[in-house]
Amino acid sequence: MNFQIDNNVHCKTTSTPKRRRLGTQIVVRGTNNKNTVTNCKSPEIKHFSENIVTLDGWDSPPLPCNQVEYLSDSGNNTNDDIHCDPDVMESCFIADAETSKLQMECENIQSSHVEKEINEISDDMFLSRLEQKSTQSDEVILTSRCEQHFIEEINDGFEAINQSIIAIKDGDNLFETKDSFLLEVDDVLSQPKPHHCKTDHGMKSEVRSELKVPKDHFYQLPMITKGLFKTYRKIEKLYDWQEECLSLDAINERRNLIYALPTSGGKTLVAEILMLREVINRKRNALFILPFVAIVQEKIWSLSPFALQLNFLVEEYAAGKGHIPPKKRRTKNSIYIATIEKGLALVRSLIELDRLHEIGLIVVDELHLIGEEGRGGTLETLLSTVLFVNKTIQIVGMSATIGNINDIAKFLQADVYQRQFRPVELTEYVKLGDVLHRIVWGDNTMEVIPDRQLKYDYTEAATNLDPDRLGGLVAEVVPAASCLVFCPTKKNCENVASLLCKMQRKEMLSHRVAERAELSRALRAEGGGALAHSVRCGVAYHHAGLSSDERNLLETAFRSGVVSVLCCTSTLAAGVNLPARRVIVRAPLVGRQFMSLGAYRQMVGRAGRAGVTDAGESIVICGAREWESLRGVLSGGLPPARSVLGGALPALLLSGAALRLAQDRPGLRRMLRTTLLAVTHEHTVDIKQCCDDAIRSLLRSGALEVAPGGARAASEDVCYVHDDSQLMVTRLGRAAIKGCMDLNVAKQFLSDLEVASRSLVLMGSLHLLYLVTPHDASGIKPDYRHYHSLYDKLDDEGIQTAKVLGITEKTAIRMMTGKTITDVPEKVLCRFYIALMLHDLWKQLPFPDVADKYCISRGMVQAVMSSASSLAACAVRLCEELELWTFRALFGELAPRLQHCASPQLQQLMELPAVRKARAMQLMRAGYKRIEDLAKATPEDLVSSIDHLSRTAANHLISAARMMLIEKVENLRAEAEDVMDELKVK
Repeated sequence: MNFQIDNNVHCKTTSTPKRRRLGTQIVVRGTNNKNTVTNCKSPEIKHFSENIVTLDGWDSPPLPCNQVEYLSDSGNNTNDDIHCDPDVMESCFIADAETSKLQMECENIQSSHVEKEINEISDDMFLSRLEQKSTQSDEVILTSRCEQHFIEEINDGFEAINQSIIAIKDGDNLFETKDSFLLEVDDVLSQPKPHHCKTDHGMKSEVRSELKVPKDHFYQLPMITKGLFKTYRKIEKLYDWQEECLSLDAINERRNLIYALPTSGGKTLVAEILMLREVINRKRNALFILPFVAIVQEKIWSLSPFALQLNFLVEEYAAGKGHIPPKKRRTKNSIYIATIEKGLALVRSLIELDRLHEIGLIVVDELHLIGEEGRGGTLETLLSTVLFVNKTIQIVGMSATIGNINDIAKFLQADVYQRQFRPVELTEYVKLGDVLHRIVWGDNTMEVIPDRQLKYDYTEAATNLDPDRLGGLVAEVVPAASCLVFCPTKKNCENVASLLCKMQRKEMLSHRVAERAELSRALRAEGGGALAHSVRCGVAYHHAGLSSDERNLLETAFRSGVVSVLCCTSTLAAGVNLPARRVIVRAPLVGRQFMSLGAYRQMVGRAGRAGVTDAGESIVICGAREWESLRGVLSGGLPPARSVLGGALPALLLSGAALRLAQDRPGLRRMLRTTLLAVTHEHTVDIKQCCDDAIRSLLRSGALEVAPGGARAASEDVCYVHDDSQLMVTRLGRAAIKGCMDLNVAKQFLSDLEVASRSLVLMGSLHLLYLVTPHDASGIKPDYRHYHSLYDKLDDEGIQTAKVLGITEKTAIRMMTGKTITDVPEKVLCRFYIALMLHDLWKQLPFPDVADKYCISRGMVQAVMSSASSLAACAVRLCEELELWTFRALFGELAPRLQHCASPQLQQLMELPAVRKARAMQLMRAGYKRIEDLAKATPEDLVSSIDHLSRTAANHLISAARMMLIEKVENLRAEAEDVMDELKVK
C-alpha cells in the first residue's frame, strides 16, 4: 500500500465531525492491520498533484582496570592530604555517641506511639468507603498525624544511617586547622534546609529552585568547598577567566552558555562549580555528559569526596550501570555522570514520567563531538529533545575545538564566551628535515620561523635506524620530564616504542629500576609480554588493543614518572588526561587520513599542564611532500561541527511521538526545527521534506501508525497521509525507544527471541549470551580453519546451541576445507564465534587467555564484553515493555554479571569506580571483602595493607565506598516514601 503525505491544509472528503475533533489538518492512512503496516500489499506507485508525496518501497529506517599506583614518591607515607582538628568538622560529621543518641530517641518515639498508631492505622485502613465518607473530617486529622509521624521517623532513621556512614571513623579528618576559611563551616552547614511543600507540585518546584547562597562563600558555595578543592585538586584560587566566566550574566540569569578555551585551560573546574551550585544551592539535579566510559568513571572517582562532604549523590550512567528511570529522591540531589547514549536514555525516561523538571543543569564536555559521525547524532538528539521540551533547563557546553561556534550557539540559543588562555606556555614546532621551525600564530595567520638545527651524536647504524632523530628529540626531556609520542596507527605505536627502547641512553635505563621491574611483572600478569619488556626501558605504547587493566597501569605509571615515554594513538588526546612536558606528533596522520586542525589541537594541547610542568613543547615531524598539506591544515582554521543527524532522524521523530511531545506532522516539524540540522543545513535541506521522509519510513517499518478513524484509502493499494490526524507509536516502536535500540536492531533482536522461544538452550548461558552479542559482530571476522578447531572442542551445550542456530557438522566441514558457506548467514557465524568468547569470559577465564584463544586483541575482547553488557541492559527494558517476562528475568541476571565477568565475591568490589579485577583481588586478600569493610577503613589501614596505594587514592576509595552505601540508603528511603504516598487516603 502506498502512503501519500498530503500538504494541503484542507481536505473536504475527510471533514466528518469525528475527524474535526482530531485537529485542523488530517493525516490519512489505510491499512488492513491495526498494529503494523508490514502486511500491506506490494506498493503501487501513483502520481498525484505536486503537493502530494508518493510513498513507495518498504525499507526500514535507517565501550576495566588494575589500580596499582606507581607514585613518584613511591613511599606509603605521602603528604597529599591536609589534616585538621576533629572539632572543625563537627557540622559535617555526627560522632558515634550522637548517632547512638539519635537512634535511641527514634526507638523511644516508636515504642511510645506504636500501639496507638497501629490501632489508628487499622481503624483508618479497614473502614469501608461509606464509613470513610461519614467520618471524613476525623480522617483528615488522623491522616495528617499518622503521615507526619511516619515521615519524621523515616527521615530521622535514614538520616541517622547516612550520618553514621559518613562518620564511621571519627579520626579520619581531611583539613588542617590553620586555614582561616574553615572557621565559618559550622554556620554554613547548619543552615536550615528549604521546606518542601507536599500539597502542590508547582509550589514544591518553586521552593526547591530557590537560590540560597551562603553568607560566607567560595564562589557561591559553602566554604568547605574551598578546602575540598585544596585537598583533592591542589587548587586554592581560580584563574581570572574562570572568575569572569562564573560572573557572566548568562550564568547569573541562567541562560545557556558555550565557553571555548584551549586544552588544559581549566574548563572542567568551571563546570564542576556550576554543578555544585545546582545541587547545593538550587536543590536540583545536574547531568554531566562525557564522551567515554573511562572519563565517566574518572569523574565519579574524583567527585565522590565532594559528594560525601557536601551531602549530595554522584550516580554513574555508563555501559550497563545506572537506574532507568533514575530513583526519585526527596532529601538529596544528584549529579548524574553519563555517556552520551546513557544520557539520552535518562532524559527520555524522565520526560515519560513528567520528571524532567528535576534536572536544572546539563553540562556537555567536548561539545564539538556533535559533528562526529555516530555519537554526534545521538548528542544532537539529546540536546534537541531537551530544548523542545523544557526551556528552563540550563545547558552549558565546553570545547577547545569548535570551528562554527556561532552556529552551535544559535542551535542551543546560548551565549558564547571565548578566551585564548593557557596557564602554561606552549611552544609549537614543526620538524622539516633536520631543522626545527617554530610556529608563530597571528590574527588568522600562521608562520614558521627556523629555530635550530638538530645535531645528535648518532652512529651510522643509529642514523639508519632512526633517520627522523626521534630518539634524540625524546632524550632531550626524559627521564627528568615526560614525553608523549602520537602515532597514526596501533601497529606504529608498537614499532616506535620498540625503536625508542633501542635508542635510550644510560641515564634513562637506570631511572627507577625497581618500580619499573614491578610494573613489568604486573603487565606480564595481564598478558602484555612486549609491554613488560619495554617498560623496563621507561617506554610503553598505549592504544585500544590493550585491556583497560593494562591501559590504567600505564597511565598511572606515566603520571608518576615511572614510564617516561608513551607512544599512543590520537584517541588518548581526547579520552585521557595525561599531560607531558613534550608532545611529538610522529606524522601528520590519524589512521590513513590527514589530520585535522581539531585533532592537532587536541594532541598538542597535552603538552604542559599547571601543577605538572612549567612549560610545554610540541613537535610535528613532517616530510617535504606533506608540508604543503600540513600548512594548509594549520592555517585553515578549525573545521565546522555540522549536523550528522541523518540516520538518527527517524529515531528522533519516533521518540517525539512516543513521549507525546509531538503527535502530528506540524508538531514533528516544529521538533525538527529545534535541531542543529535546521541551522547548519538551513539552505541545503528542506526540513519539511526531511520530516515527511522520516514519517514515511516509520510508517513502512511498523513503528508508527495513524489513530483509528484518521485514515482514508484512495484505493486498495494507495492511501493518503494528511496533516491533522494523530500519529500513534506501535508496541514495536515504543519498545525500541524504551530499550534505546535502533529500530532495525530491535526488529532483529525480536526475531532472535522468536526463534529462541521455540528452542532456547538452557543447559548453560551460551544461547542467552548469543542473543545479546552485538548484531554488527563488532567487525570481527574469524579465521574459519581456527573456527573449525573450536567447533570440534564444543561440549553438549555448545553443539546444541550451534544446531539451533543452524551451524552443523556440514558447516564445520566447509570451514575446514575452505569452501563457501551458504547454509548459515555469515552474521550468525560471527556472532556465535563472539558468543563462544563471551562464554569463556563468563566462566571467568583470564582475559589474556581468551584473547589468545580467539585471536582477538585484549582491548577488543573487553570492548565486546562492554557492548554485550549494554545490549543486555537494553534488552531488559525492551522485554519489559513488550511484557516478555520470561526473557526479561533471564536478561536481568545476565546484564550485571556481564559488566565484569568476575566471581560474585569480586563483583561487589568492582562496582566501585575505577576498581578492576587486580585491585579487587588485592582488597580481598587484605580482608576487605565488602563495600562496608572499605567504608569502615581509614586511609592508614588501606595504605599499610595494599601495596602501592597512595593516601590520596585511599581517601578516594573510602569516599567512593561510603558514597555507594549512602546511595543504597537513599534508594531505600525513596522506596519507603513511595509506599507512604500510596498509603495516603485520597
